[in-house]
Amino acid sequence: MPEARFEVVGVVAHNVEHVMPQLRVMAGDISAVERAFMDDDTVTDATLLTRLKDRGLFSMGWDRSVHRILSLIAMDDTAVLTAQASNGEWTFRIQCTNREILSRLYESCHDADVPLEVQNVQERTTMVDDPHELTQQQHETLRSAMKRGYYEIPRKVTTTDLAEELGVSHQAVSERLRRGHRSLVETGLSLSRQ
Repeated sequence: MPEARFEVVGVVAHNVEHVMPQLRVMAGDISAVERAFMDDDTVTDATLLTRLKDRGLFSMGWDRSVHRILSLIAMDDTAVLTAQASNGEWTFRIQCTNREILSRLYESCHDADVPLEVQNVQERTTMVDDPHELTQQQHETLRSAMKRGYYEIPRKVTTTDLAEELGVSHQAVSERLRRGHRSLVETGLSLSRQ
């Protein structure tokens, strides 16, 4: 279901047996997602907990092959902070205590023939959240805007289109974009001064 978007909800734990217990799904037809889960050999259990229009919350169970892959990601002192999927690709935001652990994680995935692409590595320099860091909602909105062509000339989508896709108001999308842009500009300007 290439049009569907998936997001792990709640804390994604170190314990491999309880990785990704709930999955939020955004799709035009939640019943079709249920059927797709039933046809997927890697899914051992998918229970629809809540449905609201084009969104559903599922309690998930996966077979050992999925647990094996997830155990590669949630190894050692690695914490999975967020996990999302769209267009057939998973995106994980992880936190490691040091770069050696990140290197071992990368090598373990490579050795197990699990395709992996590192998009960004940042060093945590503060004890509290960085005020210039994007919120999850800002990140989701900016990413969707980029993928859908909001920044192209001419624009391929409007903020109203993005609001519909994200299931929020036009005003919420506009505010997320403005605050996200401000955060990115402030970060860029502070880096250029260094």
